[in-house]
Amino acid sequence: MTNEIIRANFYKKKNKLDVEEFNFLELDKKIKKIDSIKVINLIMSYVDYRDSNKMLKYVSRNISIWKLCLLVVKNYVSLKKISEREIIENINCSPMTANTYIKELIEIGIIYQESNPQDKRKKNILPTKAFLNEMAIFIEFLKKKINEVGI
Repeated sequence: MTNEIIRANFYKKKNKLDVEEFNFLELDKKIKKIDSIKVINLIMSYVDYRDSNKMLKYVSRNISIWKLCLLVVKNYVSLKKISEREIIENINCSPMTANTYIKELIEIGIIYQESNPQDKRKKNILPTKAFLNEMAIFIEFLKKKINEVGI
């Protein structure tokens, strides 16, 4: 039965002698559809996880704040420092708005500032241990979901 379905969907008659040719275009469409469903399921898993995690829900409510947090974690993991100015340049919002976001995230314990040893006027932005722990759990969750989905 399965063989008949596959033949009906993926094989086409090539000539009058009933020689069949595999229809790769049709198979490719089915695979892309399955992959799209897998990606959508992965995104839905992220949304469900986000909704159940107060810290993640808070920082991902605004794309600029979420990008700011991801930049800070990315630089931290890469053993790089990121300054307020670099954040402002990367999140595409006004300096005033970016500074508001930074102050807000400092107040709630997501990030903190430290003076740059080379230039005391600059402040480096770093993630707190609590936020790093949440991100580590979140990244492991995503890795697990990616493996389950088979992308």
